[in-house]
Amino acid sequence: MLECLRKKTFFILILSLYSFVTFSESPKVNSPLTDNPKSVLMVGNSFLYFNNGMHNPVRNLIKADASFSDDYQFRKITISGGSLTWHNIKSYITNPFMGSFTFDKDNNLIKQEKKQFDLAIMHDCSRCPITEGTKPMFHKVIDVHAKTLKEADIEPALMMTWAYKNKSSMTKRLAEEYIEAANRNNILVIPVGLAFAEVNRVFPEIDLYTKDKRHPSRAGTYLGACVIFSSLYKKTAEGNSFFFGLEAQEAKTLQKVAWQVTSNFYTGK
Repeated sequence: MLECLRKKTFFILILSLYSFVTFSESPKVNSPLTDNPKSVLMVGNSFLYFNNGMHNPVRNLIKADASFSDDYQFRKITISGGSLTWHNIKSYITNPFMGSFTFDKDNNLIKQEKKQFDLAIMHDCSRCPITEGTKPMFHKVIDVHAKTLKEADIEPALMMTWAYKNKSSMTKRLAEEYIEAANRNNILVIPVGLAFAEVNRVFPEIDLYTKDKRHPSRAGTYLGACVIFSSLYKKTAEGNSFFFGLEAQEAKTLQKVAWQVTSNFYTGK
């Protein structure tokens, strides 16, 4: 498997990625308006909290990169099986106790200064944007939450989710709805779903899913983290030493796909 990955990864340098997916709209926003966001809130459901959370590998990619300082904070708030309509974003950003304390390894209470979030990444349930009965609610709640965040001087962003393992047709439909919602609100959309589709197409030997064919495996969570890292900070995770416990060649392949898909998505290639 590793030798196969090495050969395929070499050819990615030549191939144009995700050319098999076209959209009626291109993303209007291709980078965060916030320069170098250091305090990030991630809001969603189990897609985010599997494997102890997608926020942790993003933070560890930052820690392993010497070009970053050590004062980055990522926090996730998730509801199992939840829709964005279940989340009260205003309560998350106005709660005076949010992030005000922690415990050290010896279980001592440590008080912390509460920091304003620079940016908030949101995603909806896996089928909410593409099911007729919930699609209108998806678009409405994005508008509402984006307005709430902007009024609090927090930049909103969307994380495009992925198709189920046996439902590849979901990819384009999800992408269309997330891009439309992001463009309407002039906010960033992070193309995690497109990176999943590209790995599924070019590297099917890397299993991005758990047994339910929906939730992310460890490789899937790492791929999502690499896409978020590249989208927020406009740099590749290639060469980063944090592999999230994956085999080195597998992690390097995911790093490369994440950067290529992200770069092409924002440049319209």
